[in-house]
Amino acid sequence: MHDALRATSDSPLFKVTTAPYLLLDTGLHIRGVNPAYLRATGRSREELTGAFLFDAFPDNPEDTDSTGVHNLTTSLERVLRHGTPHDMGIQRYDIPESRAPGGFRVKAWSPVNSPLTDGDGRVVGVLHHVEDITTVYESLRHADGSGTADGAGQPTALLRDVMLALAFHQRAARLTGPAAPVGLSGAGAGAGTNGTSAAGLARRDALWHGIAHATRQGPPGRGCLAAVCDCAVRELPGADAAVITLQGDGAQSVQLATTSQWGQRVEELQWITGCGPSLTAFVTGEPVLVPQLDQPSTRWPLFTDAACRIGVGAAFAYPLSTASTTVGTLTLYHRGRGLAKPPADAEVFAQIAAAVLLADLEGDITARARATADRGDINTAIGVLAATQQISTNDALAWLRTMARNKSMPLADFAREVLARRPPEMPS
Repeated sequence: MHDALRATSDSPLFKVTTAPYLLLDTGLHIRGVNPAYLRATGRSREELTGAFLFDAFPDNPEDTDSTGVHNLTTSLERVLRHGTPHDMGIQRYDIPESRAPGGFRVKAWSPVNSPLTDGDGRVVGVLHHVEDITTVYESLRHADGSGTADGAGQPTALLRDVMLALAFHQRAARLTGPAAPVGLSGAGAGAGTNGTSAAGLARRDALWHGIAHATRQGPPGRGCLAAVCDCAVRELPGADAAVITLQGDGAQSVQLATTSQWGQRVEELQWITGCGPSLTAFVTGEPVLVPQLDQPSTRWPLFTDAACRIGVGAAFAYPLSTASTTVGTLTLYHRGRGLAKPPADAEVFAQIAAAVLLADLEGDITARARATADRGDINTAIGVLAATQQISTNDALAWLRTMARNKSMPLADFAREVLARRPPEMPS
């Protein structure tokens, strides 16, 4: 076995991490396996060590649509060829049932494959890291005929997003030890145990299941973040409304999900008054917990007065953060009299919301944020044109559209061009 593989396999942190890992050489033979992987697969070290990966984990012959071996082979070959990690997303991959020879257990994973290199930078093996998300997969697969169709290997797109966010959250929930095991940093997983009690982990998983079911049962067009908000109001005593907002510099913000028009109105009061719990949580990166909003010591008199007038009794704002920055907030509002303390599990919901938000930042959320910025620039350009040219806003919009079409430019891009050369030149 290559020294680089042996160093990783012998690392104490590789052995104690709660993240399941498998070490493969360039011939795809298993050269190391940690206890977490053995627990996740129900296999023994003796039967796995030295075995060819796909002899140890063949496709389930009863699943005619199985893609596990093909997809994993493609991913591993890509890592060995290019020397870069590959995230496989969600993969249905059943595993042999050790207690029933010839039988298979349905399993769903979120695998990440990362290259292991020697001192000269040559790829000498692969670190295979998985997160087991079978319980969520199964609960969706068998729930009222939703989730996946019979025999299908992959979930619907929306439920796939939920499970990807779950895997992201599970990886993020593992707190790192003093250092990551040799070669593990590229896999994006922590090295230590998370110190959470078994009861706490069970509760967190139960909340994830609730969110997944809220996604499945929700009306068309409502995504994962809306399911987080819906589940928060259902599961957290005292939370009458939940709002997730993607924050930005200056006045740029996008309400990504809200459970009611009342909650949306409360959140918008902060942008009208320029102060409030969500803005403070975003700026400071710390939770802002106000169980008695009408107390004289409240920091935001303008927001407090307006919010109390529409029935807000308490507000709890949680920053949604990465390791280096805060990207948004989850804020819970209580209607009526104040509360003694924040709802239990509120911080867990904030962690889940952050995971979903970060998992979606490359997709629909970014598009929505960009669309909001575009609308802002278009409206500003209309206002500038109307004021400087002494025309109506309808005429200003018509001119913008005509000029953008003549220049074959998107309307928002032309609006920004107009704003960059104030006052704009218009034909008489």
